[in-house]
Amino acid sequence: MIKSKLPKLILFSIYLIPGLLLADRGEAVRNAYLAGAVPDDMDASLRKGVTSGYYMGFSSLADELRQLRRPTDIPVTEGFIKTFYFDLHYANQEFNLGFFKDDSPLTPDEDLIESSLYGITLGLGLGDNPNLDIKIPISASRFEVGNIDDTGFVSGVELFPNFRINQYVAWGVNISYIESKSDFPIFDESLASVSFESMLESSTAYGMNWSGRLSIGHFYPSNDANDDSFWLFRGGLALHYQLHENFTLLPFLRFNYSNGDILTDNLWVEYGSEFIMMPNAPWNFSFGIAGVGGHDVIEEGLEFYFSTKKNF
Repeated sequence: MIKSKLPKLILFSIYLIPGLLLADRGEAVRNAYLAGAVPDDMDASLRKGVTSGYYMGFSSLADELRQLRRPTDIPVTEGFIKTFYFDLHYANQEFNLGFFKDDSPLTPDEDLIESSLYGITLGLGLGDNPNLDIKIPISASRFEVGNIDDTGFVSGVELFPNFRINQYVAWGVNISYIESKSDFPIFDESLASVSFESMLESSTAYGMNWSGRLSIGHFYPSNDANDDSFWLFRGGLALHYQLHENFTLLPFLRFNYSNGDILTDNLWVEYGSEFIMMPNAPWNFSFGIAGVGGHDVIEEGLEFYFSTKKNF
């Protein structure tokens, strides 16, 4: 009698063991669709790693590619404050199930995970050359996982001491810290970084010029599941089309690469276009749209922003 039941027990074990291995994640995904689920059910240990884009800041990409040169027809103040920044931005990203550690035993909707940011960035440029850019991003966030959602808060600070070698070449060190807080443990994380950056821009003699930026940075994430640091290499290029003395069109593209296993994807691109008004005036304004592509986990990602800059 025992022998006759043995094959059935073996067969049952073959199906049971993989199910147990996926049980935690499967249960979390399943709970996200139950009426009684709460954000606390999505523990940070379920996440695969640091997801680039949202956790990289994903804000105002063109800030890094705007003109290095201060317009020559704008007098430079003798005061210590040289520039004032104020940006408004909205960002939205949708993630697939690669956001989690293991393959899901379920096949839920593609829009399982989504985050949105609504925020402002305040900043100052101090000194002439070398100078120090200080920016403080402050954002309200909204996270959705299945049928549950909640609001949160994302804020940080960025320090960028930089030095212009001449009107075409500059370099600097970017030191930044950003932190996300909400009732979703899976979304909460702090991220500090130190990056060396070099910038160059061509002459405007032909009515169109280009600018580029190279960055090598070391990032230090910290949450309940990820605390290993990683290197990130970035290279960006923008074209400056002077449609009019008061209007510049600036399409841009940036490649990102990490050689570690901490990020959910090691290679992706960011792209977009910005329209700058009054680029040769003390006040200038810009409207931009940016996106992320070629990412295994981020299904869709877009950012819209309105930026202002005042030269003193």
